[in-house]
Amino acid sequence: MTIRTRLMISAASLLLATSTAALAAETTAAAPKVPLTVAQDSYQKLVQQVTQGQVQVVKQFTGPADLIGLVVKSPQGQKAVIYTDKGARYIIVGNVITADGQSHTSLDTEKYVNSEIAQKAWVNAPKTAWVLDGSANAKHVLYVIADPNCSACHKFYSDTRTYVDKGDLAIRWILVGFLRPSSPGMAMAIINAKDPAAVLKQNESQFNSAKEQGGIKPIDNPSADLKAKFTGNMKFMSDHQFTVTPAIIFKDSLGKAHTVMGALPEPQLKEMVDSAAKL
Repeated sequence: MTIRTRLMISAASLLLATSTAALAAETTAAAPKVPLTVAQDSYQKLVQQVTQGQVQVVKQFTGPADLIGLVVKSPQGQKAVIYTDKGARYIIVGNVITADGQSHTSLDTEKYVNSEIAQKAWVNAPKTAWVLDGSANAKHVLYVIADPNCSACHKFYSDTRTYVDKGDLAIRWILVGFLRPSSPGMAMAIINAKDPAAVLKQNESQFNSAKEQGGIKPIDNPSADLKAKFTGNMKFMSDHQFTVTPAIIFKDSLGKAHTVMGALPEPQLKEMVDSAAKL
């Protein structure tokens, strides 16, 4: 299964923008040597120097080879994994690739950043204005953030019909709107419907793939309460650093939360559905 990876979120991009070729604070030949291992505040000082105080180190861990891994946080609260040498002379931003071609940065990002985001998202997802698609007694449950005009969301909806129709899967759709001017009104039309699942189905059954446009009309004059529900869904998406749709949130049978970005091919989709636990 393809679990979400965020190799270069804004915190890391900021590091790149404010450093010179990802190299900072290198000691000169005449300068005294830095001890091989230094305290965490030295890594913090290095990151602060490179980013002009805009990025904070929130966690330190043992990286690959002789590198020190750092979880850094941008002013907007987004997190990323970077590395430094033990002497706090260099910063490495981006993919650290192993000899077999695997991204160690991706593995560390999943372990130290995404797993935390997934857990928080799982805890907070029930508080959103979600729409139930499928049986409330289904064996497997997913939360899915979706825009009514999202082609990938439409594909995910279509691909999951077999599981939903059999009663094996329940999807709690968290409707957002940002892809088109009509998206917010369409999302609110689904949320506000007497039968939200039926209106969602109408949107998807009449989806125009060529135009990347859903099949329902936006709601006119939404109430303040409806606007608040929609705003809450958008805030959930932003607060948990989801930048694309569909964004899938689930917890496995061992109690670990996961997030997945985008529609998946059938083998991975089945694996995800089968591993998703009931609430």
